[in-house]
Amino acid sequence: MILVFSCNPSSMEKTVSIIDNKDSTGGEPQLINVGIHKDKDVDIFRIGGSKMYSTIMYRIENGELKAYKSDVISNNNYDKATYKWINDSTLSYKYISSSNDSSVSYSMTRNNGWTTLERINKE
Repeated sequence: MILVFSCNPSSMEKTVSIIDNKDSTGGEPQLINVGIHKDKDVDIFRIGGSKMYSTIMYRIENGELKAYKSDVISNNNYDKATYKWINDSTLSYKYISSSNDSSVSYSMTRNNGWTTLERINKE
């Protein structure tokens, strides 16, 4: 008997800490840096202590690495996130607050030149 098992590491759920991205000059920080990323990388930031959270997914499109960004504004103080690639164009992610056990989930899709964001559950 021969068993064949294949594991695609990019489809596994990952957990990250949400970092507070601040620009030392007080301006909006430069979030997107395609030069240091590869296909299916994900960045999740809080923008400079504000209520805005950004998620950036990196995908190869027409042979070139591109970054696609979505922003969410929330009164909750999220400090962790989980994410998982559903397919080549859809990222599912959840912002998590350790202090009050709240969370909110989203699905971000890149399709035909558009990036769409859909909330999966309510805060």
